Amino acid sequence: MSSEYRRVLAGVSRTNGRGVVRWAAAEAHARHAELRLVTAVPMPAVSAPSRTNEVDQEPGAAAVRSLAALLDEVTAEWPDLAVATDVVSGPPAAVLRGATENADLLVVGADAASPFVEAISGSVPGDLLTTSRCPLAVVPRHEWTELPATAPVVVALDESATAQAALAYGYVAAARSGRPLTMLRCVPGGRLGDGAAQSQARLLIAYGELYPQVVVSVDIVPDDPRHALVTASRRAALLVLGSRGRGRLASGLFGSVSRDLIRRSGCPVVIARTQPTAVTLSL
Repeated sequence: MSSEYRRVLAGVSRTNGRGVVRWAAAEAHARHAELRLVTAVPMPAVSAPSRTNEVDQEPGAAAVRSLAALLDEVTAEWPDLAVATDVVSGPPAAVLRGATENADLLVVGADAASPFVEAISGSVPGDLLTTSRCPLAVVPRHEWTELPATAPVVVALDESATAQAALAYGYVAAARSGRPLTMLRCVPGGRLGDGAAQSQARLLIAYGELYPQVVVSVDIVPDDPRHALVTASRRAALLVLGSRGRGRLASGLFGSVSRDLIRRSGCPVVIARTQPTAVTLSL
């Protein structure tokens, strides 16, 4: 995608702040982008007109203090990184969705909610999966150590038009990090449709010419996407899936599979977006 904004947005909550911020800060530093830390707090009560500025009250004040502490940690490790903080009143998913209008990437933490609980009460990453205006990165909740340089960026391909979005993001991420790139085709039954295979082969040639320094391998797995992607995430530095854009997910690798993956993945997952322009765009 285009780097028009050069801004990485991190959604910070009480339960996943530090891990999300550290991953987002490293990503922003690698992109030479601004990092913006955003926390959503409940709307001020209508019955309390004396509160002229809700961030001076709890939980707004607590959010301000928490972001200030995270800001200090980030600037200590990445002193040349431009960082801004923002506390906004409103539902978290709505606040973050609105902020993505001017962002290159939105980073949030994985939700521990089960599919049953999510169906009843909702999920912030689950909501943003289909509504974020920019690529979405979901960072696992568990503690994870820095991976070796051989840990690949894995791009999951299906038979839809989402392949180009995933390939574009994956190639640039691999080139920027110096990691190898693995193309993972989940093909239950063992055979990819001829039309999809030819289209993806042409894309691989085009991106290979743009990024000749990236070492690429292709792994065709005759397995259920849900199992194959979770397994791949345990050895990967990043897992990239494609999406057709706002409001809907593509069939195949998406729907319930992608929702399950952002809860269970062993590495950060990026949901890329289909871009209307050609392969010459970069992240």
